[in-house]
Amino acid sequence: MMHGHTYRILFETEERHWWLSSRRKMVLDWIEQRYRGRTDLHILDVGCGTGLMLQEMQPYGMVEGVELSDEALEFCRQRGCRNVRKASAMALPFGDASFDVLTAVDILEHMDDDRGALQEWARVLKPGGRLFVFVPAHRWLWSLQDEISGHKRRYTARSLRRLVEAAGLRLERQSYVSTLLFPVIVLGRLWLKVYRRFKDVKTENDLHPAWSNGLLTRIFRAEIPFLRHANLPFGASLLSVTVKDGDGRGHLAGKALTDA
Repeated sequence: MMHGHTYRILFETEERHWWLSSRRKMVLDWIEQRYRGRTDLHILDVGCGTGLMLQEMQPYGMVEGVELSDEALEFCRQRGCRNVRKASAMALPFGDASFDVLTAVDILEHMDDDRGALQEWARVLKPGGRLFVFVPAHRWLWSLQDEISGHKRRYTARSLRRLVEAAGLRLERQSYVSTLLFPVIVLGRLWLKVYRRFKDVKTENDLHPAWSNGLLTRIFRAEIPFLRHANLPFGASLLSVTVKDGDGRGHLAGKALTDA
């Protein structure tokens, strides 16, 4: 779970902040590529935060959210999202095979038992349903934001692939993201380690100059059309979509378009 003040920061910045807005648009684009024109989906957003992702998925059908934080749920309701409830991502209050789509955007890294979390998420997916996961990549990029957000780990393409397959899901597609900004992110993390020796810093969100937000947004979102056709070989995060097979094949069914 994130520290309390982080939810207010999220609520106030996620619509326009270059990282928060771009990762959301990236996941939404992957959903759109697979469900273009669909308006009848039953979707669950696990760890729905302050609700902006819920709002933006509503055109696809009925959207529900679960979140442990009372504060975050109140922010969801301020946005007008009523179909949310307090629940653990490890014990979802839904029956088996309830959802067509499940999204988990920067949630899996918070779980003590990430394999168990994936198995629970797979339980509520219908056969043929998809799970969209966005996670931070590379332990060596660990930073202040991981600390204040309550992360347990960061992933590599190999470790995430093995994890989802061990949970009985079939990896349909996986790619690193934030490749174009990767050198900037790496240098920024190195600089921050030095900077924190001299100054107390509460969040990374305010460290870049305000004028750069639009530029960073354009660069990050430039990856979205590229990702419709190919995977990126490295980056600060990973985007994955897995399928719950309905014929008992599990993760052995195929490995097309896996990670780089």
